[in-house]
Amino acid sequence: MSNVSWNGKPRAVSRKRRRKTASLPYGRKRRKPSTEEDNMKIEWILCPFCDSKTRLKIRDDTVLENFPLYCPKCKHETLIAVRQLNLSIIQEPDAKTQSR
Repeated sequence: MSNVSWNGKPRAVSRKRRRKTASLPYGRKRRKPSTEEDNMKIEWILCPFCDSKTRLKIRDDTVLENFPLYCPKCKHETLIAVRQLNLSIIQEPDAKTQSR
């Protein structure tokens, strides 16, 4: 089927057909080269109180210290430290009252 009609004017090509040829030229799939980042382990940070996912992901090489982690589900904020996918909660002592 050609793209020219019987009167010599260009025939409209359907969107489906146009999209198919534009995304994959010659029917070949594009492969991206593998890198070290492909082999890196990535995990969601879970809330230490309700064990639901937070809005953050961490990788193997992520290092966090005194990071305020907020959970949108339980609306709780805690200080955490992360090294090599190991999460630890930082406990802060309560403030002492001032006496005169």
